[in-house]
Amino acid sequence: MSQIKEMLQPKMMMLILGGLVMLLSLYGIMNGDEWAAIGWGGEENVLAHDAAYEEMWALHMLPLAVMAIITAVTVTGKELAKMAMYSPVVLVIIFGGMGYLTRDNGYGGTPEGLAMVLPLLMIIATILTGVSGYLHKEDE
Repeated sequence: MSQIKEMLQPKMMMLILGGLVMLLSLYGIMNGDEWAAIGWGGEENVLAHDAAYEEMWALHMLPLAVMAIITAVTVTGKELAKMAMYSPVVLVIIFGGMGYLTRDNGYGGTPEGLAMVLPLLMIIATILTGVSGYLHKEDE
């Protein structure tokens, strides 16, 4: 357990999580049409404004990435561990809520390639960030 605790440092995990959210956001901003086609089940179902909605959604995630990175750089000790433990809750609420709401409206598809790898890495990083915060919550 001590090796896991040593590997999962809250600062490092917040930087990784922030970096992945930033990459995913930038990817979404640059490839809104691709995300729209995945979400609506093919290019034939995509309306002209759908790509813009995807790009705006990705843009709205960018401040969370910046906040995670700034937190990792400026906060230390127990407070950083608490932030690492609780900040993944925000992503779970956003993505869980959006997943639930969008599926009710016929939105949802299975991404392939890089469009699949980045979200999976972000999910893993989100879980590990919460775990790192929990493991270090009593540290000085």
